[in-house]
Amino acid sequence: MRTIGIIFLSLCALLTGCSTYNTVTVSISDDSGDPVQGASVHASPMYFYNPTPNNYIIVGPYDTVEPFPAKGAAGITDESGLVSLEIVTQSPLELHVLADGHLPWKGQIAITKQGDVEIFFYPTQSKLQVSSVSETQN
Repeated sequence: MRTIGIIFLSLCALLTGCSTYNTVTVSISDDSGDPVQGASVHASPMYFYNPTPNNYIIVGPYDTVEPFPAKGAAGITDESGLVSLEIVTQSPLELHVLADGHLPWKGQIAITKQGDVEIFFYPTQSKLQVSSVSETQN
């Protein structure tokens, strides 16, 4: 019985753990439109979990819903304010930008089913401008 469980979990890991990634170029500029060099850009998976001790139909106490989350990506902007990231296509990622002399920028990045890159920002005081430069590349 134990062997069947291990085989089942291994198959689940192989089938659901595979994700498709595309290269996305992100542009970081200040409120004047000038590129921000040396900004740290980090995209990380969004975990959905039950933060309570209550047991629900499909989610137990403190369980993570997605057992095989996508990998994140990080990079530093060049002199043109550009950085390339490998972004998963199946789900949105949290996007954080840190740059010297600027307040942190936070938002989400996602690739739509049509292949477009969408970036949404969370309301903050940051004056950084974050956008995608090009469509995804296969």
